[in-house]
Amino acid sequence: MKVTFRIWRQNNASEKGKFQDYETDGLNEDMSFLEALDHLNEQLVLRGENVIAFEYDCREGICGQCGV
Repeated sequence: MKVTFRIWRQNNASEKGKFQDYETDGLNEDMSFLEALDHLNEQLVLRGENVIAFEYDCREGICGQCGV
């Protein structure tokens, strides 16, 4: 499955930010949103681009962050 993510990018709090689109493929319908972001980050690393920063916690279904 191919998905386009629209991600807010900002270098720091004092600089102006902007939305940037990232296309990724190889996703499947059983992946969680966090797994999809991990997959996107793996592709960004391979392309030599900055990864997406995001918050996560246990990934065990205990804390609820996976439900985002």
